[in-house]
Amino acid sequence: MTMHKKVIRERRKKEREQRIQSILDAASEVFLSKGYLKTTMDEIALKAEISKPTIYQYFETKDVLFFSLIIPVTEMVGKESDKVEKKLIAGEYTSGASLIHDILHAFYESYKMDPESFRLVMLFQQTHMAWEMKEQSRLSIMEKGQYNYEVGRRILRLGMEQGLLRSMDVYALIDILWGLFVGIVQIEDIKATKKERRENLESTFKLAETLMIDAVAKN
Repeated sequence: MTMHKKVIRERRKKEREQRIQSILDAASEVFLSKGYLKTTMDEIALKAEISKPTIYQYFETKDVLFFSLIIPVTEMVGKESDKVEKKLIAGEYTSGASLIHDILHAFYESYKMDPESFRLVMLFQQTHMAWEMKEQSRLSIMEKGQYNYEVGRRILRLGMEQGLLRSMDVYALIDILWGLFVGIVQIEDIKATKKERRENLESTFKLAETLMIDAVAKN
């Protein structure tokens, strides 16, 4: 391949990536403001300042587009949780406090990766949006979410077996931990401006983490 062809190829690749990102950014904004059901591909195209046929070159359906937005965040929660589980199995935790810290930070790191997509995940869970989607997309998203809960329960169960955490219902506890973080994100979204949001979220999150450690950790 000549240098000229390589430059052209790289430029086209960059242009494609930029166009996909502009579509995702526009879709995220419209989905968050109007909800999944009321959002149309025409509105997304208008927001992205491109034609609707152009969107379909990259995303076959509205389901696929929404799926592309929330799956990276959902998978990030799973990957971060997998790291915690591996450390726990290897016996690397010496305190329940550090375990609870890492569980909660699996959520926080996923949020920091893409706050807007994280909010779409919350919207998906809270508005029964799953039943508005086609079955294949709905099942794919729910499967990944279910995996994250299963990993979380395994971590908590093993933490209790190792004497790091107090004995309690792991099903309820993982719901509480996830709900705690999601609730903090929602509250700070309501209270704070976009500029203030991260600072307020971090301080509230640290306090919530301390309270959970006091309630759940044995040492």
